[in-house]
Amino acid sequence: MWLTFLITRRILIFGLQIIGITVVLFALAEFYPGLHIGGTVNPWYVRYFWWASNILRGNFGTVQGIPVTTLVAERLGNTLFLSTLTITIVYSFAIPLGYIAGRYKGKPPERVISIVNFIQLTIPAYIFALVLQWVFAIHLGVLPLRGSVSVLVVGGDFIEVLISRFQHAILPAFSMAMLAGSGILQFLANEINDQKSFDYPLTAMSKGVPATNVYKKHIFRNSILPLCTDLGTTIAGIFSGSIIIEQMFTFNGLGNFFVSAAMSGNWTIVTFMVMFYSTVTLFGFLVSDILLTIFDPRIQVR
Repeated sequence: MWLTFLITRRILIFGLQIIGITVVLFALAEFYPGLHIGGTVNPWYVRYFWWASNILRGNFGTVQGIPVTTLVAERLGNTLFLSTLTITIVYSFAIPLGYIAGRYKGKPPERVISIVNFIQLTIPAYIFALVLQWVFAIHLGVLPLRGSVSVLVVGGDFIEVLISRFQHAILPAFSMAMLAGSGILQFLANEINDQKSFDYPLTAMSKGVPATNVYKKHIFRNSILPLCTDLGTTIAGIFSGSIIIEQMFTFNGLGNFFVSAAMSGNWTIVTFMVMFYSTVTLFGFLVSDILLTIFDPRIQVR
């Protein structure tokens, strides 16, 4: 009963946050010179509820006669593909290296990983993207520099299109994955070190349980739980963080679409994209909080 109350309260907070975002967007539009949502005849609160009701119905307006949702849907697949590839890269290297760094604290493997990880944390994603572009696209020429798919395969075989999309997404995916993966790696290593200080690993090993089994079946499982509950936040962060990287690689996704609309002053598209990214981010926080509420017994205690 208490768990249901906590989850319900968190969902209600999510709804209030979304309403707050619509209020802020409407207020910004009111103060923007020459821009008034719904005209200037009706009072502001009438125009706000008219605008908010359209949003609830999925009507975000049109651009040159084309619904904004249609324009977004044309690019959503590319951003989802890029985000999925990024998340796969993040967890593929962060979890194994975090496990090694945590288990072999103070030993050569941990020191090498920590030094490399520290360097990654200090390099902004856009700088890392520039390095990747110069090395693999310009200098070696093994990967495309820009775009999301080659024009030579558009409308062709599905496998060829998929390979081309992967080739175009690999550099921006690695650019985003390095920073996000470094944080997860360090977090997991710290969690493993904390778990090692408890009594249960020493007790298990004193009874003859091999150290490898203790680490894999107990320490690692307890250490990975916070990462699982934080998955929603990680996904939302990567999804929203693609804005700058997509612009740098001229990747035909939502991030590039958003920046182009903002630079051209297209308020209709900007409004939708702010709502979209805000909702995705808040939903990620919501999922993480619900998972943490379910799996962390300390929160369930009243």
